[in-house]
Amino acid sequence: MHKKIIDDLYDVIIVGGGVAGLAGAITAGQMDLRALLLEKAVFGGSVAVLETIDEYPGVEKIGGWELTQTMVKQARNSGCLLFDSKEVTGLQAEDDSRFEVQCHGGDRFQAGSVIVSTGGRPKLLGLKDEARFAQKGIHTCAQCAGARYKGREVVIAGTGRFTVRAALHLLELGCRVFFITGEAKIFGDVSLIKKLLSHKQFHFMGGSHVTKLSGDKYLQEIEVTDLVSGDRERLAVAAVFVYRGIVPESSFLAAQKDAQGFLLVDENVMTSLPGVFAAGRVVHEDLPIQVLIGAGSRAALSAAAWLQ
Repeated sequence: MHKKIIDDLYDVIIVGGGVAGLAGAITAGQMDLRALLLEKAVFGGSVAVLETIDEYPGVEKIGGWELTQTMVKQARNSGCLLFDSKEVTGLQAEDDSRFEVQCHGGDRFQAGSVIVSTGGRPKLLGLKDEARFAQKGIHTCAQCAGARYKGREVVIAGTGRFTVRAALHLLELGCRVFFITGEAKIFGDVSLIKKLLSHKQFHFMGGSHVTKLSGDKYLQEIEVTDLVSGDRERLAVAAVFVYRGIVPESSFLAAQKDAQGFLLVDENVMTSLPGVFAAGRVVHEDLPIQVLIGAGSRAALSAAAWLQ
């Protein structure tokens, strides 16, 4: 990386390039802040793989990739520098007005403020054979791996907004979908839930958990246990798509967190570290896209006020 980019002092460094981070980058650039965004993988995060987004205000329907890549273009046009393949491993306060962001590989960047929008990694089932069946029947993204199971019996295990879209995507592929959750009902967009419940290939199994995985090379069968009665049922399925929330990517930051590791923020979305702000799913795991984007913009506004 060019030495000047590393040696420069930025107004704000944004860690994480999902929609919250991209919104923060756009807003920071529009406010004429010298901004740098660092993303360890793909810009857009989990939203980028969504086939269709139809709840965003003012946009009737758009693909996740189209939305996020437009945001990338807008962030760059606003003047923000964006770099992927940059995994942040540490953050250190150099003095009262400067932070050093440390990356895997040794690169170090400095800024007057930091926005953390790192999201998190999927929380798995925690079962004995889960690792053995990874990508062989156990997946965490229906939009990524669903096509290989067209017309077959599959399971959605978990809860939250992303599960509803995942189930609809699998139904569109002709799958028979078993929706297994410990909750008594499905949470998310009411119109989408009604669409799910009216589909003849959709089967809701509330108040239950997947408790065992079986198969040879690939997943072939699961055991489902009723949380109230303890009754067990075996289902022959080709895949389980796990949506049990996330483990927030916050370990690199020595700020106050809740019991699950989500960053605690004040009314200005500032963490317990003055000058370090947080937005998106690293603060709350289940938020609609428009709220994630709003949170990123709000973090940039708060960073600007802090710098002033």
